Amino acid sequence: MPPLEVHLRNSKQRTGKEYEELHRWIDDDKVKAPGIHDISKIPENIRYVREEWGEEAIGEFVLHLKEGMEHRMKGNFQYFGLFK
Repeated sequence: MPPLEVHLRNSKQRTGKEYEELHRWIDDDKVKAPGIHDISKIPENIRYVREEWGEEAIGEFVLHLKEGMEHRMKGNFQYFGLFK
C-alpha cells in the first residue's frame, strides 16, 4: 500500500486538497481497513464518504483504492519478474 504521504500528494495534485482525514479513515484502523478496501463494499462506503466529506471526496476514495491495488499488483508482478 502506498504511504499516506503519497495519497496526500496525489489528492493535492488532483483537487488542491489533501483529504488527510479521508485517507486516514481508509487505512488507519487495521480492523476496519479490510472492509473499507473491499471492492464489494464500495457502494456502501461511497455513501459514507459522501456524507462525511462531500461529492468530490468520492473520487479520492475510489482513486485511493485504485492506487492501493496498483501498488499491490506491481509487487506481485515484480515477484514473477514482470517488472524491474
